[in-house]
Amino acid sequence: MAEHGTTRRKFLKSSAAGVAAGLAHASSRARAAEAASAGVLDRLGVALYTVRDQMKVDAAGTLKAIAGLGYRYIESGLRPSLDAAAKAAGLRQASVYAPTYLVTGNRQAWAASGELLPEDYGWSSAVDEAKARGLEYLVVVYLQKAERGGLEVYRDLAARLAKAGEACRKAGLGLAYHAHAFEYEPIGGVRPIDVLLGQTPRDLLGLELDTFWASIAGVDPIKMVETHAGRVPLVHLKDKARGTPVQYDEGKVPHEAFKEVGAGEIDYRRFFAAAEKAGAKYYYVEQDYTVGSSPLDSLRVSRQAVAAATARTT
Repeated sequence: MAEHGTTRRKFLKSSAAGVAAGLAHASSRARAAEAASAGVLDRLGVALYTVRDQMKVDAAGTLKAIAGLGYRYIESGLRPSLDAAAKAAGLRQASVYAPTYLVTGNRQAWAASGELLPEDYGWSSAVDEAKARGLEYLVVVYLQKAERGGLEVYRDLAARLAKAGEACRKAGLGLAYHAHAFEYEPIGGVRPIDVLLGQTPRDLLGLELDTFWASIAGVDPIKMVETHAGRVPLVHLKDKARGTPVQYDEGKVPHEAFKEVGAGEIDYRRFFAAAEKAGAKYYYVEQDYTVGSSPLDSLRVSRQAVAAATARTT
């Protein structure tokens, strides 16, 4: 939404008995840590933007590789449906991205981003499809720059999101808004994210909190999830390189700023404790860019870090 390498542990030669004992102890500790963090790991998935290039070449193989790393869920666009491929790989979907223009009505802003859905496919169609597929959340994931503006734009968007959220609520679904960095930049002293959350009922709109985008906007994701406890059902996980300056324009963020979970400056042990207390339901690792590595290696590193950060100590 970057590439990086992993290293393997090197074991020194020892007596057969010593190696066996060491491996048994390590295996026992690994199993204990995994069991202790199972609550989060059982709800951990991958935002498929991470493997966007791999999905174009071999979608089925990529999903199986993700499952092989221990992830349980994926998050992607509403269309095309990946239900069959995900099921075949042993993965599930709980949330999907609905086209923003179904809420804003601004199809023109998205005309250059790819093929649009038919004009007769409206928000009610998306809600009906999500319900029929057994999904739990629809997510409005992005505003094109042409759609942004002053506070009046966000007030209008809040009203539209409330209406869309009401349709979701009636269908037994939830609606969430995914914030990047620009929503945290004050306009006349007021942040757009506060307008969106402040002018929509809590039961009609939740937040999909992206820890990286909050952090690079100068906002502590821990404080964000605490402030909006009960309203952050979905979380995107990635880390931010230490010393990265505040930046609200996502297009100006250097690829090197994107780091795997645990490889940057976000305190994920504290974050997960706060997020679990606040009622977060699903977590998705998303690595927009993997500098010096591959997306799958990056996902492996992040999952290991999530397991370590969520393991309870006794």
